[in-house]
Amino acid sequence: MAEVCVASWLLKIEKEKTQALCATQISVHDEAIYESFCEANQILDADLLHFSNTLGLDLQQPTLLNAFPVEGGQMMYSGYYTVCGEIIEGEMDAWDVVIGEHCFSLIEEGSTLAEPHFHIGFEVVLPASLELIKK
Repeated sequence: MAEVCVASWLLKIEKEKTQALCATQISVHDEAIYESFCEANQILDADLLHFSNTLGLDLQQPTLLNAFPVEGGQMMYSGYYTVCGEIIEGEMDAWDVVIGEHCFSLIEEGSTLAEPHFHIGFEVVLPASLELIKK
């Protein structure tokens, strides 16, 4: 495990295991919402790419994804990513890492995974194709 520091978080993570887990853990309940999220989330700035690369995350593959329409023809996407590793330091359930439009928080939840892990919750409002959502 490697120690990484992201803002006020100090984490021990296993990037390779996280990357492999992200590829297999995605649970899509609504394909149209997932397609809309991927389309709206295509352009990632350098800071967001650095954040995801540091943690071994593919921001296009959340473990859980929800979407809610908001004013102005936009969608609020929320959910979480699963990271293999441990939280050494960091406030739980605080939206304390903000990168552009994306807000992130640490979430520690029990699950059936054998490996030590935690979740990184996210919320972001992005332009969305409402036609995709209505399909």
